[in-house]
Amino acid sequence: MLGKGGQGTVLLAHDRELDRHVALKLLKPSEAQQDGTLASEARIVSQLQHPNIVTLFDVGTYNGMNYLVFEYIDGETLAARIGTQGKLPLADSVIMMSQIIGGVAYLHDNDIVHRDLSPLNIMITKDGIPKVTDFGLSVLKQVQQSPDEVSGTLRYMSPEPFMELPSGPFPDVFTLGTIFYEMLTGMPLFDAVTPRAVIESIFSGTPIDLSEYGMEVDELVAKVLATASTRESNKRFPDARTMKLALDEYRIPRKGEIEGAPEGHSTVDFLMRRMAVKQGFSSLSQHVTELLRITSDDSVAPAERIVNIIAKDITLTQRILTMANSAYYGNAEINALARAVVLLGVDQVRMCITSALMENEFELGVPELREAMLKSFHSAIFAKAIARACGIGNGGDAFTCAMFHDLGRTLTIHYLEDEFRGIIKRAKLLHSDELTESREVLGVPYYELGIGVGTHWKFANTIVESMRPLKRGVIEKPASDNERLQTCAAYASAVSRTVIDYEDIETRDMALEHLNERVAEAFSPSPEDFNSALTEAAHLTQQYARLIKINPDESERAGRLIALTPLARAA
Repeated sequence: MLGKGGQGTVLLAHDRELDRHVALKLLKPSEAQQDGTLASEARIVSQLQHPNIVTLFDVGTYNGMNYLVFEYIDGETLAARIGTQGKLPLADSVIMMSQIIGGVAYLHDNDIVHRDLSPLNIMITKDGIPKVTDFGLSVLKQVQQSPDEVSGTLRYMSPEPFMELPSGPFPDVFTLGTIFYEMLTGMPLFDAVTPRAVIESIFSGTPIDLSEYGMEVDELVAKVLATASTRESNKRFPDARTMKLALDEYRIPRKGEIEGAPEGHSTVDFLMRRMAVKQGFSSLSQHVTELLRITSDDSVAPAERIVNIIAKDITLTQRILTMANSAYYGNAEINALARAVVLLGVDQVRMCITSALMENEFELGVPELREAMLKSFHSAIFAKAIARACGIGNGGDAFTCAMFHDLGRTLTIHYLEDEFRGIIKRAKLLHSDELTESREVLGVPYYELGIGVGTHWKFANTIVESMRPLKRGVIEKPASDNERLQTCAAYASAVSRTVIDYEDIETRDMALEHLNERVAEAFSPSPEDFNSALTEAAHLTQQYARLIKINPDESERAGRLIALTPLARAA
């Protein structure tokens, strides 16, 4: 027995033919339809495939009893999650609600109405993915219910079923609003004692306003709740798809919003709002500016101060100890953070801090993100080596500037997956480049997103300005040391991009030679220095890949970064 509901009983069963667990739902006689109708409508539903709805495998009759066979979800219901945790964090609630609405929107798009949404009918997998189950088998044909035939879970119902009004998708929208409210507050919206009192609350209540309960949320979230829960169906979202678009404006603002906003404000708001609802950079970003300052080459800060700040971030502490204990730095077992910092030296600690900020909590699950992380590290090592050879500032600054050069693109890959896919698709179809198409898809180019976030984090202006791409044509001699450092970071990024983009070695070498000709007036590394920097970048990127458990062999492009193939004509 898995549970009982208004429509019947659900059992855990085993499919012997396909050797899998399934959920077997036995319909109550009052819920059972004529065999032909049930089978016909079940065929429609069984063809629907969506990551946020439970799949219907089969339907049938046994000894006069109608049954449905569903995908079995090994997890818990949303009701159980709320019962255990109480109110869910805003970030978790928004992401999960968007997925739930997405599943219901898919049903609505296919002329299916649910009519019995509730936290009990939403399963959460062990991976945290919500799946809508127990969706009704009625095709949306403006079916009208009489008050005597009203079905559903009372405290999550809309006014329409009690008023003999057509049951379009808008009752589901109302119910989604009540579920969202419960996720955010930990309490059901309608919690009266008697059924009659619940019904009165459904009719007499006002749209949800969390400020009445002392809760402050973003105005877009508040608007979604209020619009979904208004009693007048013509003022509600007409369907779940429209509701999802409204909620996703909080998660991912639309292009028009970005273009119409003042410069600077739009970039920060665009990404910071998204970062608030998806796992990403840790608290390390709050300390990075101070860490980079006190680990600079001219810093006289004591090691104790560095250790105290690093210790605030568990992941970074773990990284420092791992690096100190790695085969690359020695075989002695080191357990004390202070000893690890002394052993590595501030230069290596600085490198570790910068790379940890870029990768921390990124999950590194998307191939493009893994590739981007390796590419950023490769260009940072190359920039440090070139800066050392050409007397450009100090190596630590060059490393940091190059590491963050592609921050905007990295953020886009992680936080704006759909938009990133769109950028790649447009670039291929139009034979264009990513930077150009990022402006078309996002409304702003990659580097402006990175600059906005860097400014928000209070990065030094040198780092922020280093996120700008290398200018087209011949690069003029920089007017200041900071400009040389910024040009070095952009140049290093362009070198790494060339290495990763070209499969043919001869074509790659020609592209690198052309790039070196363009920067010759700004700084001109000797062929020996260039090859030495390229070899060092490849070697340390290989070490870095192992350290963060990335296998470059899984990506041909990423593998090119660690291939020890120096520029042939300079060898």
